[in-house]
Amino acid sequence: MNYLNCKNIETAIRRAKKMLEKRPVYEDFGYEEIEAIKEKFIDSSSYTKEMAHRCYLLMEFDKWCMNYH
Repeated sequence: MNYLNCKNIETAIRRAKKMLEKRPVYEDFGYEEIEAIKEKFIDSSSYTKEMAHRCYLLMEFDKWCMNYH
């Protein structure tokens, strides 16, 4: 989980994508990485623009995982 050793969500997502691109596609592809990034960078009680942006980035990463083949 070295993709989490960073201070911003963009870096974590970029590193997770690189790691996932090296793996074969499987059911629930990327789920573990999405949950780990969510746990570290998303605060569901925060309604700031910054948190909304983070949620958007995570949602886009989730879409990328679902459509990767």
